[in-house]
Amino acid sequence: MKKILVSFVFLLCAVVMQAQDAEKLVQKGIVKGKKGDVEAAIELFEKAMAADSTYPQAYFNRGYANDMMDNPKEAIVDFSKAIELDSTYINAYFNRGLAYAEDKDNRAAIADFTKVIELDSINAEAYYYRGVAKYFLIEFDAAIADFDAAITLDSLYAEAFYNKALVVTRQGNLQEAVKLYSEAIAIDPYDADFWNNRGNVKYVLKDYKGAVGDYNRALYLAPDMPRIYCNRGNAFYFMKDKIGACENWTIAYDMGFEYAKEMLDLFCQAPK
Repeated sequence: MKKILVSFVFLLCAVVMQAQDAEKLVQKGIVKGKKGDVEAAIELFEKAMAADSTYPQAYFNRGYANDMMDNPKEAIVDFSKAIELDSTYINAYFNRGLAYAEDKDNRAAIADFTKVIELDSINAEAYYYRGVAKYFLIEFDAAIADFDAAITLDSLYAEAFYNKALVVTRQGNLQEAVKLYSEAIAIDPYDADFWNNRGNVKYVLKDYKGAVGDYNRALYLAPDMPRIYCNRGNAFYFMKDKIGACENWTIAYDMGFEYAKEMLDLFCQAPK
C-alpha cells in the first residue's frame, strides 16, 4: 500500500511539472507574440501542447495567433479545443465568436457571444459584437437591443452608439441617426468615420452646409480617405459650388476613387 501511495505522489508531481512547463512556454509565446514574432509564438504554444495536451491556454493562444495571421478557420479549431478542455473559458468563446464573424458565420458568432453573456452578464463587448452579427443578418431590432445593452453597461461605448446609428439609418430614422453619431463623436471626437457618417446623414437630410462641416473635420483627421473628398464634392455641388465640387471629385479620383470619375464626367467636363 505504501508503494502505491509513493507512486501516486510521484505521478501527481509529474502532472504538476507538465502543467508548469506548459504555462512557462505559453508565457514565452505571449511575449513573442506581443513583439510581433507570431510564428515563433505559435511554435512555443505547440511545445506547450506537447508538454501538456490538456492545457487549454496553449490552444487558446495558438488560436489567437492564428487569428492574427488571418487564419480564422484554424483559430476556430483551436478555440474549440480550448472550450472542450474548459467549458467555462469565456475568452475562448468570445474570440471564437470573433473568428466566426470574420469567417462570415454570424449565426455561430451569435451563439458564442450569447454563451459569453450567460457566463458574464455584464460583458458589454459581448452584447456589442452580438449586435454587429445581428446587423449583418438584417435583424435590426435585435441588433439595436444589443447595442442598447452594451451602452447601458458602458455609457462611453462610442462604437455602440455608432453602430446603432448605422442600424437606425437603414431603418430610415435619420434624425435619430444624427443624434447617435453626435453621441459617438462626443465620446471620441478623433474617429473620422463618425464625422463622415454623420455628414452623410446630414447630406441625405439636405443639410449640405452641416454635411460639409462634418466632412471637413473627417478630412482633418483622415486626409487620405478619398471617399470623403467625393462626399464633400457632392455636398458642394448641391450648394451650387461647382468649382469646389469638381476640385474635391478630382482629388478623390486622383487618389484612386473610381466613382469620382463619373461625377467629373457628368458635371465637370468643359463644354464642346
